[in-house]
Amino acid sequence: MYAELKISICPVQTPEEFLGAGPREIPLPGKGLGGAYAELKMGGDGLGGFFSSDGPLYQFLDKVGHLVMLNIIWLLCCLPVITIIPATTAFYYATIKSIRRGHGYPVKEFFTSLKNNLKRGIPLSIVLVLLGILLTFNFKVAWQAQTKQSMAFAIVYLILLFFYAGFVIYICPVLSRFSIRMRALARMASGMVFRHLPVTILLMAGTGGCCVFLYSAVSAAQAAEDTTPMLAILFLLPGIWCFASTYLVEPVLRKYMPPKPEGDKSWYYE
Repeated sequence: MYAELKISICPVQTPEEFLGAGPREIPLPGKGLGGAYAELKMGGDGLGGFFSSDGPLYQFLDKVGHLVMLNIIWLLCCLPVITIIPATTAFYYATIKSIRRGHGYPVKEFFTSLKNNLKRGIPLSIVLVLLGILLTFNFKVAWQAQTKQSMAFAIVYLILLFFYAGFVIYICPVLSRFSIRMRALARMASGMVFRHLPVTILLMAGTGGCCVFLYSAVSAAQAAEDTTPMLAILFLLPGIWCFASTYLVEPVLRKYMPPKPEGDKSWYYE
Protein backbone atom coordinates (compact mmCIF):
# COMPACT_ATOMS: atom_id res chain seq x y z
CA MET A 1 0.00 0.00 0.00
CA TYR A 2 1.41 3.33 -0.97
CA ALA A 3 1.01 6.74 0.61
CA GLU A 4 -0.20 9.40 -1.71
CA LEU A 5 1.98 12.54 -1.72
CA LYS A 6 0.24 15.71 -2.81
CA ILE A 7 2.37 18.67 -3.82
CA SER A 8 0.80 22.09 -3.94
CA ILE A 9 2.25 24.32 -6.64
CA CYS A 10 1.85 28.03 -6.15
CA PRO A 11 0.76 30.02 -9.18
CA VAL A 12 3.48 32.06 -10.89
CA GLN A 13 3.58 35.63 -9.68
CA THR A 14 5.22 38.72 -11.06
CA PRO A 15 7.81 40.48 -8.86
CA GLU A 16 5.32 43.27 -8.29
CA GLU A 17 2.69 40.82 -7.07
CA PHE A 18 5.13 38.94 -4.88
CA LEU A 19 6.55 42.04 -3.22
CA GLY A 20 3.17 43.58 -2.52
CA ALA A 21 1.96 44.39 0.98
CA GLY A 22 0.84 41.65 3.33
CA PRO A 23 2.12 38.19 4.27
CA ARG A 24 2.87 35.46 1.71
CA GLU A 25 2.76 31.73 2.38
CA ILE A 26 5.56 29.64 0.85
CA PRO A 27 5.28 25.83 1.00
CA LEU A 28 8.27 24.17 2.63
CA PRO A 29 9.07 20.45 2.87
CA GLY A 30 9.03 18.58 6.13
CA LYS A 31 6.65 18.16 9.02
CA GLY A 32 4.83 15.13 7.55
CA LEU A 33 3.12 14.49 4.26
CA GLY A 34 0.92 17.48 4.60
CA GLY A 35 3.97 19.79 4.39
CA ALA A 36 4.63 22.92 6.42
CA TYR A 37 4.16 26.57 5.60
CA ALA A 38 6.40 29.44 6.56
CA GLU A 39 5.08 32.95 6.56
CA LEU A 40 7.28 35.50 4.87
CA LYS A 41 6.26 38.96 5.91
CA MET A 42 7.25 41.77 3.63
CA GLY A 43 6.96 45.53 4.09
CA GLY A 44 6.39 46.72 7.66
CA ASP A 45 7.22 43.40 9.38
CA GLY A 46 10.17 41.02 9.48
CA LEU A 47 13.60 42.18 8.34
CA GLY A 48 12.04 44.79 6.12
CA GLY A 49 10.43 46.41 9.15
CA PHE A 50 13.59 46.06 11.21
CA PHE A 51 15.60 48.13 8.74
CA SER A 52 12.81 50.57 7.85
CA SER A 53 12.68 54.17 9.06
CA ASP A 54 10.18 53.07 11.74
CA GLY A 55 12.21 50.03 12.75
CA PRO A 56 14.14 49.65 16.01
CA LEU A 57 17.59 49.87 14.37
CA TYR A 58 16.87 53.20 12.69
CA GLN A 59 15.24 54.59 15.85
CA PHE A 60 18.25 53.57 17.94
CA LEU A 61 20.79 55.08 15.55
CA ASP A 62 18.67 58.23 15.27
CA LYS A 63 18.67 58.68 19.05
CA VAL A 64 22.41 58.07 19.31
CA GLY A 65 23.08 60.57 16.53
CA HIS A 66 20.97 63.26 18.21
CA LEU A 67 22.60 62.55 21.58
CA VAL A 68 26.05 63.05 20.04
CA MET A 69 24.87 66.28 18.42
CA LEU A 70 23.44 67.59 21.70
CA ASN A 71 26.59 66.46 23.49
CA ILE A 72 28.82 68.54 21.21
CA ILE A 73 26.57 71.60 21.45
CA TRP A 74 26.46 71.26 25.25
CA LEU A 75 30.25 71.10 25.48
CA LEU A 76 30.60 74.23 23.34
CA CYS A 77 27.98 76.10 25.37
CA CYS A 78 29.78 75.19 28.62
CA LEU A 79 33.10 76.71 27.50
CA PRO A 80 32.30 80.19 28.91
CA VAL A 81 31.82 78.47 32.34
CA ILE A 82 29.17 81.01 33.40
CA THR A 83 26.72 79.22 31.06
CA ILE A 84 27.18 75.74 32.58
CA ILE A 85 23.82 75.72 34.39
CA PRO A 86 21.63 76.98 31.49
CA ALA A 87 23.50 74.72 29.03
CA THR A 88 23.04 71.64 31.23
CA THR A 89 19.40 72.57 31.79
CA ALA A 90 18.89 72.76 28.02
CA PHE A 91 20.74 69.44 27.59
CA TYR A 92 18.37 67.69 30.00
CA TYR A 93 15.29 69.39 28.54
CA ALA A 94 16.07 68.44 24.93
CA THR A 95 17.03 64.89 25.93
CA ILE A 96 13.85 64.11 27.86
CA LYS A 97 11.45 65.96 25.57
CA SER A 98 12.79 65.18 22.10
CA ILE A 99 14.95 62.08 22.35
CA ARG A 100 13.08 60.10 24.98
CA ARG A 101 9.51 61.42 24.51
CA GLY A 102 9.78 62.14 20.77
CA HIS A 103 8.43 65.72 20.78
CA GLY A 104 10.08 68.42 18.70
CA TYR A 105 13.55 68.57 17.19
CA PRO A 106 16.41 68.12 19.73
CA VAL A 107 18.64 70.99 18.61
CA LYS A 108 15.72 73.42 18.41
CA GLU A 109 14.48 72.41 21.86
CA PHE A 110 18.00 72.79 23.26
CA PHE A 111 18.37 76.39 22.11
CA THR A 112 14.81 77.24 23.11
CA SER A 113 15.50 76.12 26.68
CA LEU A 114 18.95 77.77 26.67
CA LYS A 115 17.43 81.10 25.65
CA ASN A 116 14.66 80.87 28.25
CA ASN A 117 17.02 80.07 31.13
CA LEU A 118 20.03 82.29 30.39
CA LYS A 119 18.80 85.17 32.54
CA ARG A 120 18.42 83.01 35.65
CA GLY A 121 21.08 80.44 34.79
CA ILE A 122 24.12 82.70 34.37
CA PRO A 123 24.02 84.24 37.90
CA LEU A 124 23.32 80.78 39.32
CA SER A 125 26.32 79.35 37.45
CA ILE A 126 28.61 82.06 38.83
CA VAL A 127 27.44 81.48 42.40
CA LEU A 128 27.69 77.68 42.18
CA VAL A 129 31.13 77.69 40.52
CA LEU A 130 32.56 80.03 43.16
CA LEU A 131 30.89 78.11 45.98
CA GLY A 132 32.25 74.81 44.65
CA ILE A 133 35.78 76.20 44.47
CA LEU A 134 35.51 77.59 48.01
CA LEU A 135 34.18 74.37 49.54
CA THR A 136 36.78 72.22 47.75
CA PHE A 137 39.64 74.50 48.81
CA ASN A 138 38.51 74.56 52.45
CA PHE A 139 38.13 70.78 52.51
CA LYS A 140 41.64 70.25 51.15
CA VAL A 141 43.16 72.67 53.65
CA ALA A 142 41.34 71.06 56.58
CA TRP A 143 42.21 67.54 55.43
CA GLN A 144 45.91 68.28 54.93
CA ALA A 145 46.27 69.87 58.39
CA GLN A 146 45.75 66.43 60.02
CA THR A 147 44.69 67.72 63.45
CA LYS A 148 41.60 66.75 65.44
CA GLN A 149 40.01 70.13 64.92
CA SER A 150 40.86 70.25 61.23
CA MET A 151 39.52 66.71 60.66
CA ALA A 152 36.23 67.78 62.24
CA PHE A 153 36.09 70.71 59.83
CA ALA A 154 36.99 68.37 56.97
CA ILE A 155 34.00 66.16 57.78
CA VAL A 156 31.73 69.21 57.87
CA TYR A 157 33.03 70.40 54.51
CA LEU A 158 32.63 66.89 53.09
CA ILE A 159 28.95 66.86 54.11
CA LEU A 160 28.53 70.33 52.58
CA LEU A 161 30.18 69.12 49.37
CA PHE A 162 27.77 66.18 49.25
CA PHE A 163 24.81 68.53 49.60
CA TYR A 164 26.35 70.92 47.06
CA ALA A 165 26.84 68.15 44.47
CA GLY A 166 23.28 66.89 44.95
CA PHE A 167 21.90 70.41 44.61
CA VAL A 168 23.84 70.98 41.37
CA ILE A 169 22.54 67.70 39.94
CA TYR A 170 18.90 68.45 40.74
CA ILE A 171 18.78 72.18 39.95
CA CYS A 172 19.09 71.71 36.17
CA PRO A 173 16.12 69.31 35.76
CA VAL A 174 14.09 71.45 38.18
CA LEU A 175 14.94 74.60 36.22
CA SER A 176 13.94 72.87 32.98
CA ARG A 177 10.52 71.81 34.29
CA PHE A 178 9.16 74.50 36.63
CA SER A 179 8.53 78.18 35.94
CA ILE A 180 8.66 79.53 39.49
CA ARG A 181 10.83 82.00 41.40
CA MET A 182 14.49 81.15 41.87
CA ARG A 183 14.11 80.94 45.64
CA ALA A 184 11.37 78.33 45.28
CA LEU A 185 13.47 76.42 42.72
CA ALA A 186 16.45 76.38 45.06
CA ARG A 187 14.29 75.24 47.97
CA MET A 188 12.80 72.45 45.85
CA ALA A 189 16.19 71.21 44.61
CA SER A 190 17.63 71.39 48.14
CA GLY A 191 14.77 69.30 49.53
CA MET A 192 15.25 66.63 46.86
CA VAL A 193 18.84 65.93 47.92
CA PHE A 194 17.97 64.22 51.24
CA ARG A 195 14.29 63.49 50.62
CA HIS A 196 15.20 61.19 47.74
CA LEU A 197 18.57 60.05 49.09
CA PRO A 198 18.83 56.70 47.22
CA VAL A 199 18.22 58.46 43.90
CA THR A 200 20.67 61.20 44.88
CA ILE A 201 23.38 58.64 45.63
CA LEU A 202 22.81 56.87 42.29
CA LEU A 203 22.90 60.16 40.39
CA MET A 204 26.06 61.26 42.16
CA ALA A 205 27.72 57.88 41.59
CA GLY A 206 26.87 57.94 37.88
CA THR A 207 27.95 61.55 37.43
CA GLY A 208 31.14 61.01 39.42
CA GLY A 209 31.91 57.84 37.48
CA CYS A 210 31.54 59.72 34.18
CA CYS A 211 33.88 62.48 35.41
CA VAL A 212 36.52 59.96 36.53
CA PHE A 213 36.22 58.02 33.28
CA LEU A 214 36.55 61.20 31.19
CA TYR A 215 39.57 62.33 33.23
CA SER A 216 41.21 58.91 32.74
CA ALA A 217 40.51 59.03 29.01
CA VAL A 218 42.07 62.49 28.71
CA SER A 219 45.14 61.39 30.68
CA ALA A 220 45.53 58.25 28.57
CA ALA A 221 45.15 60.26 25.36
CA GLN A 222 47.86 62.70 26.46
CA ALA A 223 50.22 59.84 27.32
CA ALA A 224 49.58 58.01 24.04
CA GLU A 225 49.37 61.20 21.96
CA ASP A 226 46.22 59.84 20.31
CA THR A 227 43.07 61.88 20.93
CA THR A 228 40.66 59.74 18.88
CA PRO A 229 39.45 57.46 21.73
CA MET A 230 39.23 60.45 24.07
CA LEU A 231 37.10 62.43 21.64
CA ALA A 232 34.81 59.44 21.06
CA ILE A 233 34.23 59.08 24.80
CA LEU A 234 33.85 62.83 25.28
CA PHE A 235 31.20 63.07 22.57
CA LEU A 236 29.28 59.97 23.70
CA LEU A 237 29.47 59.47 27.45
CA PRO A 238 27.80 62.68 28.77
CA GLY A 239 24.87 62.25 26.38
CA ILE A 240 24.39 58.59 27.30
CA TRP A 241 24.45 59.44 31.01
CA CYS A 242 22.07 62.38 30.53
CA PHE A 243 19.60 60.05 28.78
CA ALA A 244 19.99 57.33 31.43
CA SER A 245 19.61 59.82 34.29
CA THR A 246 16.14 60.82 33.05
CA TYR A 247 14.87 57.44 34.27
CA LEU A 248 16.02 58.37 37.78
CA VAL A 249 15.07 62.06 37.78
CA GLU A 250 11.63 61.96 36.14
CA PRO A 251 9.92 59.91 38.92
CA VAL A 252 11.24 62.49 41.40
CA LEU A 253 10.02 65.47 39.37
CA ARG A 254 6.55 63.93 39.00
CA LYS A 255 6.08 64.04 42.77
CA TYR A 256 6.37 67.84 42.67
CA MET A 257 4.18 68.39 39.61
CA PRO A 258 0.48 69.26 39.96
CA PRO A 259 -2.04 66.52 39.12
CA LYS A 260 -2.62 66.07 35.41
CA PRO A 261 -5.63 68.14 34.29
CA GLU A 262 -8.31 66.19 32.48
CA GLY A 263 -7.60 66.15 28.76
CA ASP A 264 -4.09 67.60 29.15
CA LYS A 265 -1.73 66.10 26.56
CA SER A 266 1.45 67.85 27.64
CA TRP A 267 4.57 65.74 26.95
CA TYR A 268 5.80 65.84 30.56
CA TYR A 269 2.70 63.95 31.74
CA GLU A 270 3.42 61.01 29.44
